[in-house]
Amino acid sequence: MKYIKTGLCVIILLFICMGMVSAQTFTVIKATRQPWAGGVAGHFGINYFIELETSSHESVPDTVWINGNAYPIDAFSPKGQYMKSIDSLTHKVKYSILLSEQHNNARMRGYQKQDTTGEKPKHVRSFEGAALISYMHKKKQRFFTVKSFTELKPLNYP
Repeated sequence: MKYIKTGLCVIILLFICMGMVSAQTFTVIKATRQPWAGGVAGHFGINYFIELETSSHESVPDTVWINGNAYPIDAFSPKGQYMKSIDSLTHKVKYSILLSEQHNNARMRGYQKQDTTGEKPKHVRSFEGAALISYMHKKKQRFFTVKSFTELKPLNYP
């Protein structure tokens, strides 16, 4: 009887561990960060590009957190756009996410009024890495960490 209980506990623990492993469904293919400056005087920012791959068609990214800033991901949003593609041979889903962080020195100095009407999503948890991506998987919110970004040469516009 003792061996049966021990065996059942081991089997239950294995299923729990398998569920935790399958929750981390994304693989980072590419993650880059490119600072930029120029255009209208005092404008600068950073462009982020994250390319993820998953074998689960049920996992859909919805928000990216970088440096305490939340970027809701939407195919039509100017701040957090993504493109979804499916490889017909491997049946893997690829998400290409483009984010843009923009700053304006004139606005920071108080010369222009800041837009405070947009409500930002609250930071849901602390993490170690360069970015945190939240996604829905089987109707549950899950998280994936991008460990680091590859730094690209800065863009300087005239």
